[in-house]
Amino acid sequence: MAVEQAVPHGPEDEVREALVPPISSVGQGAEATLRLVNGLDGVTGRYFDQQRESRADAQAYDLEARKRLRERSDDLIRRALS
Repeated sequence: MAVEQAVPHGPEDEVREALVPPISSVGQGAEATLRLVNGLDGVTGRYFDQQRESRADAQAYDLEARKRLRERSDDLIRRALS
């Protein structure tokens, strides 16, 4: 059974309702995920854009930006749980 058939009202509908065009279909996302799960034995610490190995945005390598993101995320989680 195709992924699209298994999800009658899928995530793509929610993305479209938010007026954001989807980057890929659910099926394409599933294919990319399955490739990462099943086809890359021993590969760790790499970044993939869909099915291509790539580099993340430069900010992902910025230690100060990562620290600020962690602090902000922790703060938002604390607020949500209180």
